Amino acid sequence: MTAAARTATTRRNTRETQISATVVIDGTGTAAITLPLPFFKHMIEAFTKYSRMDITLEGTGDIEVDAHHLVEDVGLVLGAAVSEALGDRNGIRRFGEAHAPLDESLVRCVVDYGRRPHVVYAMDQLHGRINDFDVEVIAEFVKGYAQTAGATIHVDCIRGDNPHHIAEAAFKALGLATREAFRVIGGGVPSTKGTL
Repeated sequence: MTAAARTATTRRNTRETQISATVVIDGTGTAAITLPLPFFKHMIEAFTKYSRMDITLEGTGDIEVDAHHLVEDVGLVLGAAVSEALGDRNGIRRFGEAHAPLDESLVRCVVDYGRRPHVVYAMDQLHGRINDFDVEVIAEFVKGYAQTAGATIHVDCIRGDNPHHIAEAAFKALGLATREAFRVIGGGVPSTKGTL
């Protein structure tokens, strides 16, 4: 695999949202994110930094109704770009896990990019609002991303009090686990079935 082989662009245009995303899996963690939700933009930048992907993402949507549509659809578009960039996933490690602390908060993320979308989101401590952003909709991003990326994602808040710290630790842990899963280790398709 070459870096050029692991890049893709996807788009989604609906009555609710308009989003485009380009990912370069073998990048340097460079983010160019344009979103009308500053805190969510900050979270996508954290994911980008720690996954070491380069991500260019632009999105608008009906945030005057609620952030839910835009946050979920960003997950769907970003996950689709990742899936396309991974191609047949031949030679990747497939699995990754990471813990990320941020002050009093500690979050664990375990991923499997084996084309079996599933989410276990154990983030009961994450609730409330940061500015006007309802942090509970972060779950919708994770679900949308897992669905189109073809990933099983377990996210667990081990401890934490500050919602900003918990959310940021979660995105960092997801980025770190994803970086490990995308590492090329050879050995063909990472499955006993011989296909993903």
